[in-house]
Amino acid sequence: MAQENGKIDFKSSVADKKLCSITIDIEVSSEIAGKEIDSAFNQLQQQARLDGFRQGKAPMNLIKDKYAKEAKDKAIENIVKNTVFDALAKENFVPIDFPIVDEFEYEIGQALKYRFTAECHPKIEVKNYKGISVRKEIFKVTDKSLGQTLDALRDRNAKLVPSSTGIATEKSFVSVDYDAFDDKGVVLPEITAKNHMLDLSSENTLKGFAKALKGAKAGDEKDAKVEYPSDYPNKTLAGKTITFKTKVIEIKEKELPELNDDFAKDMGTENLEDLKNKVKESVETEEKRRQDMDAEKQVVEYLVEKNKFEVPQSLVVQQKEHLIERMKNYFKNQGMPKEFIEKQVETGENKFKDEAEKNVRLSYILNTIYTNENLAVTDADLEAEKNKMKESNPGRTEAVDKYFAEKKENIMLSLKETKLFKFLLDNAKIKEEVKEMPLKKEG
Repeated sequence: MAQENGKIDFKSSVADKKLCSITIDIEVSSEIAGKEIDSAFNQLQQQARLDGFRQGKAPMNLIKDKYAKEAKDKAIENIVKNTVFDALAKENFVPIDFPIVDEFEYEIGQALKYRFTAECHPKIEVKNYKGISVRKEIFKVTDKSLGQTLDALRDRNAKLVPSSTGIATEKSFVSVDYDAFDDKGVVLPEITAKNHMLDLSSENTLKGFAKALKGAKAGDEKDAKVEYPSDYPNKTLAGKTITFKTKVIEIKEKELPELNDDFAKDMGTENLEDLKNKVKESVETEEKRRQDMDAEKQVVEYLVEKNKFEVPQSLVVQQKEHLIERMKNYFKNQGMPKEFIEKQVETGENKFKDEAEKNVRLSYILNTIYTNENLAVTDADLEAEKNKMKESNPGRTEAVDKYFAEKKENIMLSLKETKLFKFLLDNAKIKEEVKEMPLKKEG
């Protein structure tokens, strides 16, 4: 029977139990269910306002006629709320969220039966996380690779000047006017441009343009045919062959600055030697970051491969939704149309699920190691990080203090991750292989 302290007598049995989920069948007798229905009707009677009766004075027969569904729903809600967690407590099962009722059976006058499933955090033992074999490629900066980096810096600071030959080459910048026509010769008024600059050396320049304009001179009129794939984001162009009727306005080429002290000063350094040292230092810093990221990736892949276990699907669903939302925002910021974004979500369905499950499992693995090794982020760690940021942002002390006050939790998580991976790599078997920095290929 229903008890005074809110407890409800019930029968329960475990239908299924796994590492992080349990399914339980519940049965409440018709007598107790009936008393919960009566209690619900009494509450509704006290609250009801029916024509011709003061609040709380309407006859029960009218209340039952008018509020039968409400009373049943209220009684069921109360029974589930007062039995589901007691049933979990009997099994020493701590849920991570409110359980989901999978099956339900009840008619007034009968026993109430339902089945629910709950999830918990899995209790795991992480295996072999010390002594992980890591291969580390260390690329040393050479004179040739440094020269390439300096040439790239010159290229980024080049000026566009009129072409010395007046003839477009694969390295030219060509300014054109164009109109677009479909395969039936119908003009597409929304696809037009004036003084549009095309970099014929860029991979982003449509091949049809590069092919048509090579060898052209100012004043030439050229037809550039471009075949667009069926999944092209712009539906006006998708799956069509478009003819662009172009008129060459001007041809330009890059003029690179001389690699000398004047250029170095323009870059904010004292002289050419100082520029070379700073560029080399920057490349080495970036190379160190690449090495660390690659080493961490190897550790993650090893841990995920060696520790396979069931994870709560509710957390997988949340992580999957997060990944999809992040991708949608990325494409939206790139100006991609809604249809294209939805297509990417559809085609990546399985990939998102696999990645989400891997991320959830990895979080359990890393948190277990962190706890096992008694690692902790201290106030001293936080203060050291704050001081480091202040040193790299002179004159912005107040802004840094405000940032740390507002983002303390995120910063703590980042420091936790840094400390954990330092521990894993300090205890890894690292085999270093020193090589010369690979040179970038032409084109």
